[in-house]
Amino acid sequence: MGSILDSGGLIQAFELLGADLARRGHFVELAVYGGGALMLQFAWRLTTEDVDAVVREGFDEAALAPCVRYVAEQMGLEPNWLNNAVGAYTPLDEDDAWFAASGSYPAGHAPGLRVFLAKPHYLLAMKLQALASLDRGDRDLEDARELARHLDLHDTNALHRIYRSIYDEAPPSAATVRFRSVLEGAPA
Repeated sequence: MGSILDSGGLIQAFELLGADLARRGHFVELAVYGGGALMLQFAWRLTTEDVDAVVREGFDEAALAPCVRYVAEQMGLEPNWLNNAVGAYTPLDEDDAWFAASGSYPAGHAPGLRVFLAKPHYLLAMKLQALASLDRGDRDLEDARELARHLDLHDTNALHRIYRSIYDEAPPSAATVRFRSVLEGAPA
């Protein structure tokens, strides 16, 4: 991707997206995952290449596409700066308790967008699942380490429990072989 978003850039993008949705007479709720959710919750995650998001049930996904393109044009972002590829990795039935309300955009005006962020335990389960793909680099491993520290997890059994609490099954063996690496550097 040609552009990298920091937290300020992401908020600006959400402001523009919400304003454009409202201007067109739409209101959409988004669930945000991955680097975008991490950046808005933790100071240690500084940037993301894209924003992994899914339109929440009951809202018009088709209304979002032209507004995403508008924001990309205004900010010089890639057309897929906001994408729903993460939907392939989310459970079919997501519990609302796995999300925290983040904000409505634009701030101070009639909103067109409300954002919910995946909570740390959900993000960790997703990062643990991503460890099965060795071609994704070390970003997922680093994120998983930071989330495990935040959640004060110290053993691989705890990682298994977090994974099962979200996906209701055992983690893939290709991921579990890397679980010990997640705990490296964690306080004893």
